[in-house]
Amino acid sequence: MNEMTNLHAVTSISPFASRYGNLIGGDFCKPKAGRYFENLSPITGQPIDQIARSDASDVEAALDAAHSAADA
Repeated sequence: MNEMTNLHAVTSISPFASRYGNLIGGDFCKPKAGRYFENLSPITGQPIDQIARSDASDVEAALDAAHSAADA
């Protein structure tokens, strides 16, 4: 094993969470339809994590939260 291989083995732990929801009203929440897509590394093409696949109901929830915050 060479130094480059050793370095890769040490740094291959992901600093990211395995799954991210939508940030709505200051909190991360699951997408209403429960769907996610894989976020792939542009370097290796391997999955890094999963991101919420939002739809219209998630957008409505985000807009409702934003309007509530603006009124406060």
